[in-house]
Amino acid sequence: MYIESQKNSKVQLWAGLKTKKGRSSHGSYLAEGARLAEEALQSSRVVESVLVDVAARDDYQSLRSLAVAKGAEVYELSPQAFLSVSDTVTSQGIIAVVRQSDLSPAFPAYTLVLDGVQDPGNVGTLLRTSDAFAVSEVCCSEETADPFSPKVVRASMGGTFRLSIHRMNAASYIRTWTEAHPDGDIIITEADGEIACHEVDFSKPALIVIGSEAAGVSAAVRTLASKRVFIPMTASAESLNAAVAGSIVLYESYRQRH
Repeated sequence: MYIESQKNSKVQLWAGLKTKKGRSSHGSYLAEGARLAEEALQSSRVVESVLVDVAARDDYQSLRSLAVAKGAEVYELSPQAFLSVSDTVTSQGIIAVVRQSDLSPAFPAYTLVLDGVQDPGNVGTLLRTSDAFAVSEVCCSEETADPFSPKVVRASMGGTFRLSIHRMNAASYIRTWTEAHPDGDIIITEADGEIACHEVDFSKPALIVIGSEAAGVSAAVRTLASKRVFIPMTASAESLNAAVAGSIVLYESYRQRH
């Protein structure tokens, strides 16, 4: 189907998915670019639509075929209509509209909680790292950047489609996780932590918490922590950013378990 006008109701709905309000209202998000569209189509996620700019250099026949096989509608948009939906400066001319999962949290033995991480790049990187290091579920607190925003989805490099991601109160998630894993550790990272990350026993269940870039973990979450972990580094380095610190701890957890 071809759509010319930016004022078309479907185009306006898709453009609204660039906002948190629009994503919350419609339960969908955008995955822009050929690689992300392909990963979305090859994942278990429901892809509602695939949008193609008629002026794009590539006609994306292979991705169109994938979309049809998955039951997604393919729409050709005029350059003006596509531009109103696109969130990138130089678009590749293809966007997948992906339905957010409605599954409830499973509270697996190894999980990650983002407690107020506000930079979309950091959130996306931590989702990507979770996917790489066999952490299947991530809880994002209400204060954390929206994990389904276009910038986070791009930074996750497809991790968004393979993870179970839940936006909810961090302390509530942790309490429920503790009920499921009473022998597990709730681990927060702090520069003045009590134990080095490589000294933690990750053979038993572990919930890793990464706090905000400016203030660290919230007071409500800090009271629930069983281990305060630090990352050894040279004295000249004051700290690591949230994504780097989280990635190191996630890797250490993976290294010990595999």
